[in-house]
Amino acid sequence: MPIKNRFFERIEPERSAQKMYIFCEGADREYRYFRYFEALDSHLHLIVYRLQEHEDNSPLGLYQIAEKTLLPTANNPEQENIPIMDYRPEEDLVWIVLDTDKDKTNSRHAPLLELREKCVQHCWQIAQSNPCFEVWLYYHQESEKPDLSNPEVPKEWKILVDSIIKGGFDPRKHPIWVQQAIQNAKQNFERIEDEFPAIGTTEVYLLAKQMLAIGQLQNKIQQTLKQLTTK
Repeated sequence: MPIKNRFFERIEPERSAQKMYIFCEGADREYRYFRYFEALDSHLHLIVYRLQEHEDNSPLGLYQIAEKTLLPTANNPEQENIPIMDYRPEEDLVWIVLDTDKDKTNSRHAPLLELREKCVQHCWQIAQSNPCFEVWLYYHQESEKPDLSNPEVPKEWKILVDSIIKGGFDPRKHPIWVQQAIQNAKQNFERIEDEFPAIGTTEVYLLAKQMLAIGQLQNKIQQTLKQLTTK
């Protein structure tokens, strides 16, 4: 990557910064998790969309929200709801974070496949966890897949995460172990048919790797971890 002229960086530093937009299926836990990193690095252009109760959080519903928020159309020429700056498709990153969470009829399978096809058109990325976001949270502390009686059931993972972390996973402090989570999730990652993550694995580590490459976030994490270990 060519070295940028510092004079021009001083004139327009904000416009030269790459941004990451994240749209989460969960309106609370996922949202608060990613907002942790925004607070940790004030220079990080991380925009986490806050899903409202009335909005559709299905796979295609999330896509439609991202499309309406980021892409100008005849009915939406001003790109409504952009919270910081205009979305630049040639530079900025967009991730949709969701779960596999199979139902009895497996009705989410076809929409998930359609979502992947739609995202390819815009070079948007998907971070899918099988079966739920708690799989990603689990790997912040553990390096091997757990031995669960029903690993396809999200409730099993939620109970497990709360049991291995005293007081449960706290999005105000536990995301600091994200680098450990990346390593643990990566070494356990597998894909199954249709390129979905295997049960007990998650693609969120791919999102996290990209996120750490933006701004000074990686340095901030290292500094915070150093402070924790020296106390």
